[in-house]
Amino acid sequence: MPLIKIEVSEGFDRYDLLKKRDSIMDSVVESLQLPPDDRNIRIIEYTQDFFAMKNPYKMLIEISLFLGRTKETKKRLFQTIVNNLESIGLIKKAEVFIILNEQPLANWGVRGGIPADEINLDFKVEI
Repeated sequence: MPLIKIEVSEGFDRYDLLKKRDSIMDSVVESLQLPPDDRNIRIIEYTQDFFAMKNPYKMLIEISLFLGRTKETKKRLFQTIVNNLESIGLIKKAEVFIILNEQPLANWGVRGGIPADEINLDFKVEI
């Protein structure tokens, strides 16, 4: 149930942005072993004046997720995202900056405002 935010400067082709979105989401689902329909993702485009990142970065991906994944799983996630994006020719690996925000399950209100630590998840967190 991660929440994914992709931030870029305006100017990318709409079709290319949608391909990036799908590639990133597919990478997250695969790496974190999520159900295929567990997709919560958004793209935010900024005017050139409102998006400045140190070279070579052109894309910021922020993923908020439940606490509990191992370092190896996180590393696999990072590599899968950048490899998949580069393989479809839309951005170079070095141009992608990824940050994870991990939160305890009790900090997520889901399925009608129930704390996530009180429900049966459809996936494992400790991978």
